[in-house]
Amino acid sequence: MNKIRTIGIIFSMFALLGLNSCDDDDIDSPGSAIIGPGTVHTRISASGSSTSLEAALKIATGDLPGTLEGTGPFTVFAPNNTAFANLAESLGFESTDDVSASEALLASIDPALLSQILTYHVVAGSMEAASLSDGATLTTVLGDEISVIISEDGDIQLLDATKLPETSPVSTIVQSDGYAENGIVHFIDKVLLPQAAIDALDFDIRPTIIDWATGTDDLSLLASSIEKAGLTDAIAALDTARVLAPNNQAFADLLETLGDDYNSLDDFDNEVEIALLGEILLYHVLPPVDDSIDLTVGPATTLLDENFVDVTTAVGGFAFGDATADIANTITADIDAKNGAVDIIDKVLLPQAALDFSTLLDSDDLATTVTGAPQLSVLEEALIATDLAGAFVDMTNVQDDEATNFTYYRPATVFAPTDAAFEDLFNALGPDYTSIASFDTEEELALLSEILLYHVLAGKVVSEDLEAGVATTASEKDIEIISVVGTDNFVIGDATNDVNANITTPDVLARNGVAHIIDKVLLPKSAIDFIESME
Repeated sequence: MNKIRTIGIIFSMFALLGLNSCDDDDIDSPGSAIIGPGTVHTRISASGSSTSLEAALKIATGDLPGTLEGTGPFTVFAPNNTAFANLAESLGFESTDDVSASEALLASIDPALLSQILTYHVVAGSMEAASLSDGATLTTVLGDEISVIISEDGDIQLLDATKLPETSPVSTIVQSDGYAENGIVHFIDKVLLPQAAIDALDFDIRPTIIDWATGTDDLSLLASSIEKAGLTDAIAALDTARVLAPNNQAFADLLETLGDDYNSLDDFDNEVEIALLGEILLYHVLPPVDDSIDLTVGPATTLLDENFVDVTTAVGGFAFGDATADIANTITADIDAKNGAVDIIDKVLLPQAALDFSTLLDSDDLATTVTGAPQLSVLEEALIATDLAGAFVDMTNVQDDEATNFTYYRPATVFAPTDAAFEDLFNALGPDYTSIASFDTEEELALLSEILLYHVLAGKVVSEDLEAGVATTASEKDIEIISVVGTDNFVIGDATNDVNANITTPDVLARNGVAHIIDKVLLPKSAIDFIESME
């Protein structure tokens, strides 16, 4: 084989590699290095994700395919098929069995206007992705400008004539640096619109309310709280509303008010806290009144039932009052949204439920409450002896069989026997039992623990909510709530079936429940059996 024939075979192999490379988006093959990757138009045509763009180039006036085959160099920001589909749907075109929304759009759009849109995606010169800097302005072949944004994640995004970074979505380069003989192609996920197209298509460029929340840096904590509370879809689906949007500093102030246990939104991590966060957010949404979302002085209805925001006048606009003594001032008023209006404010508005929660956090837990009362000192000794003081702090806070740290999350009700009631128990047990210290064997301490748990109910039941009937205690044994005939009072029956416990002091409130002080130690059947065994 001679040298010339060998070189010919090698070039033939390279040519085949070059032809094969046209089947996908990979142009960095040995073949393309020798024979070249083709033009930017070839690059677009070879991409299976840009068939809508290829069709648009053929429909538009001005022989754009021929232009893109020219000398250049060109940098083309090429919208993919998804970009065209999203534009078509936003303009009201729908897919049918035979025609896609993109095809319907291209069939109806003015070819001259389409040419303007497409030339808005072309910039003279060959610009690699690495050369695009945040804030850079690029002049397109159309003559209009587009802007470059580098996101926090490093994504390269393009801003068109809307000039609104909050618009969702901005156009992002999803595949960069498609090298060609006459330039570079960057594939993007949104069709860029020049002002002429916005005007001609009557395209509503305003962001929605949720777009403003998620796309504004100073509202990032609001956006996170909406997501945590599970309200993203509900806010996005608002037809017309006015949203009072607390900025990031407002949320930081709220966390500081709640105390050391709340350092970020991540600390809203159980169903009670997340539900409260949802109520707070709904308190910031003002639905229309008489088909209007304009602000007027006076109480304004919110999406939180029976909770109103007090609207007052302030310098340059309005201020807003909540259940606290402080008002929220407007930072930016009347931001126009596609489905309403947004006012950025400097305070998280708090309904009464939030104040009640804050008061709850500042109150004592059940263990501190029942052991702090002078007439309950023996009960305190019993809780310490049986290692149940911690359980009384957080008796019913069990989630997925693992104890939590929320001393308010699942409240309990404690019937707390007085010192005199324990003295009666000691007398019933006999001379060997003079104090809690007399319970000094494992068997006796286990019995004492069962007796104490026999005084605890799951849930916070204040005196006005007591109902006659059987109630199961934390010891899994039943007590009986008995209505006193002719009164509004109740007594508590145990396994003795003869002497009931009277509630001497009801409704001693605690962070995680309520205590009712009673004049008798309630005894389960096991305690009765123990006493009888000693006789």
